[in-house]
Amino acid sequence: MPLLLEKFANHYYEIYHSKDIDFLERECRLLFITYLRPYINGVGFYHLEGETRNGKRTDVIVDYQSEQFIVELKLWYGDVAHEEAYEQLSGYLESKNKDTGYLLTFDFRKTENIGKPQIGWVEHKGKKILDIMVGF
Repeated sequence: MPLLLEKFANHYYEIYHSKDIDFLERECRLLFITYLRPYINGVGFYHLEGETRNGKRTDVIVDYQSEQFIVELKLWYGDVAHEEAYEQLSGYLESKNKDTGYLLTFDFRKTENIGKPQIGWVEHKGKKILDIMVGF
């Protein structure tokens, strides 16, 4: 999953143009799913808005062979909202008894993230989160 998300981030920079800034979170999710589907076709599947045991909904859960990956998709709304996304994803991971999750953030600020994705691992409440931010 880390490699797939990194490849998606690079692919995103190849096709995205600043005139597309009117994207909404739903369209970002569709773009990611469209990229993901050929890779898991035949050996896995994905769930959109999968429900956890406490009734909360995750953005994307990918079942691939014998593994399950939880991916949270967000739009950039600032540092506080980004920290809340870590908290939200950590809660999902806890409810699914997972230690690792993935946060894919679409950042449409004109002064940040130009030309290449920001990718890094973050520890939050004992959970490892691959934090990927793409812009334009």
